[in-house]
Parts: sequence; C-alpha cells; structure tokens
Amino acid sequence: MTFKSFFILGTSEARKVRGPTLLKDIWKLPVGKTVDVSFNSRNQAIGKEGRKLASFLGIIARTPELTPLHIDDWRNFGDEEKKRLVNLVRKKFSIPKRGEDFVLKSLGKKWKDYKCTLKGEYMAKYKTKDALLKNRLSRIPRDQWTGLVSYWVSDKAKRRTQANRNNRTKQKMPHTGGSKSIATLMDEKAENGIEPTRAQIYILTHKKRKDGRPLDEDSAKTIDMINERISNGERSTDRPPHSVAWEGDVYSQVLGNEKSGYVRGLGLGPTPSVLWGSRSSLGNIVLEDSSKEDVQRLQHEIAELKAKQNEEMNLMKQNQEKMQAELLQMRQFVRAPNEPMPQNINGTSSEQVPDANSGHERVPQTSRIPSVL
Repeated sequence: MTFKSFFILGTSEARKVRGPTLLKDIWKLPVGKTVDVSFNSRNQAIGKEGRKLASFLGIIARTPELTPLHIDDWRNFGDEEKKRLVNLVRKKFSIPKRGEDFVLKSLGKKWKDYKCTLKGEYMAKYKTKDALLKNRLSRIPRDQWTGLVSYWVSDKAKRRTQANRNNRTKQKMPHTGGSKSIATLMDEKAENGIEPTRAQIYILTHKKRKDGRPLDEDSAKTIDMINERISNGERSTDRPPHSVAWEGDVYSQVLGNEKSGYVRGLGLGPTPSVLWGSRSSLGNIVLEDSSKEDVQRLQHEIAELKAKQNEEMNLMKQNQEKMQAELLQMRQFVRAPNEPMPQNINGTSSEQVPDANSGHERVPQTSRIPSVL
C-alpha cells in the first residue's frame, strides 16, 4: 500500500491519504511462482489471497493498455480478449477452472466502476466536450479518451445515466460491511464448517457504522423483520444442508424473491443455477453443495450425448439421401416390374426375346450389326 501527502488548504498540517494500490510484491514474483487463491463452493475467491486477487484485478481494470476504456460495454469485449486477460491473471495467481467466471465478472465490474468514477470526476469539472478533450488524463491514451468523452456526451449515455440514477434512488439500504467481500466474511464467520445464512450476513453488514452514524430507517426495519422471523423459527422446510441461501428462506421472505439470473445477499458471482440447479433439466431438484460438481458433470455429459445423437442423426440422413440417389440411378438401367418394356429408336424392343422353337434367345433383327454397304 502506498501513501501520498498533501497540505490541507489554509493549514500546514500534512495529511496522509491512500494512493493507488500497486501490489509490487505480486508483480515481482519469480516466473512460475503464483499465489494460491481459495474458492468457496459458490466459486467465489475468499481469504487474504482472495483480497489480493481483487486488488490485482482492479489494477488490470484501470490499465487502458489491457482493458481499453473507449469500449462502451464489457459484453463487447471479444472472447479472445477475455481469455488473454484470464491468462495474464494466471501468471500471478493460481486460479481453478471453476474460478474463471468469477475473475471475468470481477474484472468487468471493476472496469465499469472505474469508468463511472472518471465520468463523475471529469464531467463535474468540465461541462463541455471541448473542455473534456483538452483536460485528458495523462495515463489514458488520446484515442481512448476521445472515444470515452464522445460516449459520455452521447444520447445513449445520457439515457443510461438517467436509468442508473433512477435505480440508485431505489437503493435505500447501503451496507456497512466495508471493503471485505461477503464471501470472505461468510468464510470467516463459519462455525464447524457451516457458514451463516444470507439473512444473518445482512444483519452483520447493515449494523451501526463505526463513526457513530445511525443506521438508515429501511435497514433498521428490515433487520427487525429478519430477527423476528428467525426468533419465531420461520424457516423453509426444504433447506438444503449447509446452504446459505435457498428458495423461501428468511431473506427472500423479507426482501422478496430473486430476479432472473441473480441471487442477492451473497456478493459477486452466484446465480440460481449454481446454488440450486436448473429446474427445467433436473426435475426440480434442490442441490446440496457437495453434489453441485456431480450435477455439473452430468449436465456436461448430457450435452455431449445430445450433440453426439444429433451428429449420428445427421449422418443417417446423409446416408439415406445417398442410398435414394443410388436407387434412382439403378432404376435408369433396370426395368421395374409391371413397367412397359423400353423401346429403341425404331419402336421395337431392344431386349432379347426367347425363341419358342429352340428355347434359345433370338437376337432381334434390329439389334444385328448392319452389313457394310
């Protein structure tokens, strides 16, 4: 961690503030040596090493040479570009295959947050496009800065900004958990290998702030409702063993059901399919943490079988079409039963006809070789 000092206006008192995180010890690691990162059953990085990984990803997200800023959406990064970023991270951190999705999600979020920070800082200072272009941040290449500013002043960006502003007004319960991830907090609070539920974590991350500021009214009411339901023993009867979130738990009873593709209260990464599986393909089975890998492997095998079956059906169809073509060609040379005998150009049969007297085949007159005149 590095620090820089500056003088407060009107005083001579120096104050230390946090500068950018550099992680020099990570960058100086010998070739081939990496930091082992632990991942929980929800494929989230945890522990001290997980926090280092998060800081490292933040550095990459703020490096325009690695993650260009003029691209308007993280989803517009190509697969090859994302693969290159994952390989870069692997040079410093030992990441399991199942952790790659978390790495990319974290990179995307940090990249987006960095762009939002730049916009909030510079758009507040410089109101026009010309002023923004003239006051380029030195560490951002000119072409990227031009693209970034052009997007900021576009109608598309203005509509998205207004939508984000409206969504933020609905978020009335900010957490007070600090920079530590929810996944790491859950791991630290685990007892005998059992992590607290997301309802319990909500209480831990929405308590009174250290500086004495009171908790917001909505959070206080939500905590009271959660405590009341927990004390009354209102829990879902189909809770999977050792699960931190499930359908019908206290958290969802108080704060509502999940939106598609996202599970609240667990931090970055987990989705409904990771936590409780796919209802459509697995017959409404609620998965236990210990069986998730088996089910994922089964889903992969099912997909491979379907692909193999489709391939075999396509091959059978091709063979059938080939046979039909060959049969059609044979029929051009072999007369089918009950069909009239083919005629030659003189209107007589060109097929050999048996001689009734001799029993031998008699060559028709029309088929004899003509004499040379």
